[in-house]
Amino acid sequence: MSSLFPSGPQLPDFKSLVVEGSYHPSAPIYLALSHAANSPDTRTIMITPSRQAMALSLQNYNDDWISMHSGEGNVVDLSSCITVFYPPSPAHFSFLISMLSIDEQSASFNPTTTLDRPASLVILHELSAYFWPDVQENPNGHSWTLSSYLTLVVRTLASFAALSSVERTSTDIALVLFDSQLDHLKLPVLKHPTAASYKPPSKLENVAFFVQKYFELLAIFEEDEMFLNSSQEDENEGLDRQQRKRMQIFSHTQTEAVETCRWVEQANPGSGGVVFVWDG
Repeated sequence: MSSLFPSGPQLPDFKSLVVEGSYHPSAPIYLALSHAANSPDTRTIMITPSRQAMALSLQNYNDDWISMHSGEGNVVDLSSCITVFYPPSPAHFSFLISMLSIDEQSASFNPTTTLDRPASLVILHELSAYFWPDVQENPNGHSWTLSSYLTLVVRTLASFAALSSVERTSTDIALVLFDSQLDHLKLPVLKHPTAASYKPPSKLENVAFFVQKYFELLAIFEEDEMFLNSSQEDENEGLDRQQRKRMQIFSHTQTEAVETCRWVEQANPGSGGVVFVWDG
């Protein structure tokens, strides 16, 4: 089974999953590595808008396990099963999705987008980043609509459904969307009218509500509480800041969480990297 952590709870079996909220930046990495360990003869595809943004978030978070083990042989072997693409815009994203193939004899063969083994997991990462800058800069004048986001999800589903129908990729392909800003992103169904039309802005819709309809499971990360711990031993070193987190997993057919787990994220005194301490 797959996991979003270096150790601890496993995810339930799923065909599609959307992860929202304040998930740790290394969660997609753990999912990809754990899936590769279970399916070493297949490929995991990760698509994210920016290499720099992803690298910076991982660097700032400073996950202790990643820092300590990423260079080890078994982790490097698992990493070789993972391919990451960085399309910088929705147009590039759509073109990339349309080009992915496993047929080396195809007339449109491209060594970058032709997979050397069947794909079994697709991870979409922070798709809101395509839209947030324009939404924040010009909330009533940008050209994005609800379908701008949904189209990326639908095209991904259609593209990999076509790939899985090929004989060589007879196994199902799971889809996971990580988007920490999804619940905050609101887009109109119709484009906003131009300023010259003197019409009011189009009504905004919560993108998460519509996106979740395409996924079997929903995982929500959130903070339980912030607290400071101190002891006589570390009074001279200052207070040790800890963060309590919670993940709830919901099924699209149920309103109650099917799973809940709690943990503390805190700094490893020896390395300074973030470690996960589980409740119970």
